[in-house]
Amino acid sequence: MNAKSSHPSHNLPSRRTLFTAWLVLMALTVGTMLAGHVTSTRSLGLLWTGGLLLISWAKARTILQVYLNLRAAPRGWQTGFNITLIMLLLLLLGLYAINALGLIPR
Repeated sequence: MNAKSSHPSHNLPSRRTLFTAWLVLMALTVGTMLAGHVTSTRSLGLLWTGGLLLISWAKARTILQVYLNLRAAPRGWQTGFNITLIMLLLLLLGLYAINALGLIPR
């Protein structure tokens, strides 16, 4: 076995990967601003909120996979984080939907 391949930094993302991830995050941030109607005071509605949460999922996955280097972790950890993230975003969407449908008395 090559001594270099067992070095802890072997699985770290390259500068190019980090820069590409940063560009993707910047593009997703612009998408978040557009989907979130940042210049409007009106409610987003369920469809736009779902889109916003989908963009948030993509941003969180990029940060987890690249910057926190989850891509080098065992598949079980990756699956666990992904399921947790999806469940959290679905919970947020569900709470928004309950409120938007007026199911919570004010």
